[in-house]
Amino acid sequence: MNVTALKKNNHTTRFYRNLSMMIALVIVSIYLGLYIRSNQLLLDAVKQQAVSYFDLIVQVRKWNAGYGGAYVEKKNGIESNRYLLEVGGDPDIVARDGRVFTMRNPAMMTKEISKIFSERSGIQFHITSEKLLNKENAPDPFELRALKKFQAGVPEVWEIEDGVSGTRFRYMAPLLVEQSCQKCHVKFGYKIGDIRGGISVSIPFAPIKHAMDINRTAIIGLSILTLAILLGSSYQMFSQLLTQLKKAQNALQEASITDELTGLRNRRYLMSRYQEEFERARRHGGLLGFFMMDLDHFKGVNDSCGHPFGDLVLKSVASTITKVVREYDIAGRYGGEEFAVIVAETSREDMMVLAERMRATLAEMYISDANTCIRITVSIGVAVLNDGDTSETLLKRADAALYQAKREGRNRTVLL
Repeated sequence: MNVTALKKNNHTTRFYRNLSMMIALVIVSIYLGLYIRSNQLLLDAVKQQAVSYFDLIVQVRKWNAGYGGAYVEKKNGIESNRYLLEVGGDPDIVARDGRVFTMRNPAMMTKEISKIFSERSGIQFHITSEKLLNKENAPDPFELRALKKFQAGVPEVWEIEDGVSGTRFRYMAPLLVEQSCQKCHVKFGYKIGDIRGGISVSIPFAPIKHAMDINRTAIIGLSILTLAILLGSSYQMFSQLLTQLKKAQNALQEASITDELTGLRNRRYLMSRYQEEFERARRHGGLLGFFMMDLDHFKGVNDSCGHPFGDLVLKSVASTITKVVREYDIAGRYGGEEFAVIVAETSREDMMVLAERMRATLAEMYISDANTCIRITVSIGVAVLNDGDTSETLLKRADAALYQAKREGRNRTVLL
């Protein structure tokens, strides 16, 4: 069954369309789930990276604060932290050899570590607060939103942000006040455990976005390929199933119009076609004939040779009738040992020739099995459509012609 055949059957088309939609929905759902899950894993990975950097900075700051700050030699490019002077501390000390060292407190150290990471990998750290010692640490819009959320109890904030430096993954978590923080932040009135600000981590998102794009392209390609394979396979299987069903349907239809024993058309089909041919002949003024045939002395065959041999006789007669009639004639078993033939568009003379040829052929035929061999004759009644005929009267004349043939001695053809 091809596409055209499918289209001709609305129920079949609707079923296949619904089946295809279900398959497509399942496949799309599966791959969409995979796409969402894989993207989520990528986001979880970059977030975990940001959390690791945050924890690293926090631990380094604690180390720094635990020692009261770390001193570095003041060389070219290294300046003193002027904000330490504002809170009452001197950031510089002079060694005995005359070298000057300056303190790097946690905030300054965070800034310098961020600069190193930014130059090497683009990753940036930023310590910020709504209450600032160093105005250079003022929060940007993302950080300000995060600080507000920390005050509302949110433990961490992250988002993907597009900016002048490209798309970046932003992460921020709060910084809590510890005892070592009070030295510099005492003027703000913080208590131990208060949120005094936060550290944001900014990671370039372009590699992750590129991976997501590749992932999306791969999943779309795989989903299309899977759909094509499944829909194509289902169409082939569905088409084969419909072909088999069509064959079974045709076989059932054939069985419903065929006589099981002889293989000729059964009486119900024969009479249905007779009515169609009769109406067509009446509409178009065509010719129509009806042959009624009866096997002579068939009851004696059954009684003397048995019913199995009688069945053999009926099948042999049916086979001969099929060979004698023309392709467009319609032959069938009328009932018992009676057969009938519908003959259309044939003159009276040609109908008699056909009927006589059939009678003579059957009369010359030997029917045998392993134990029995006989010859059998038939009586044939022929009726030809007249102007005043109805479908019933034409049949009655054929039947009457058959009985006249039997009365006149059998093995003959009578036309009425």
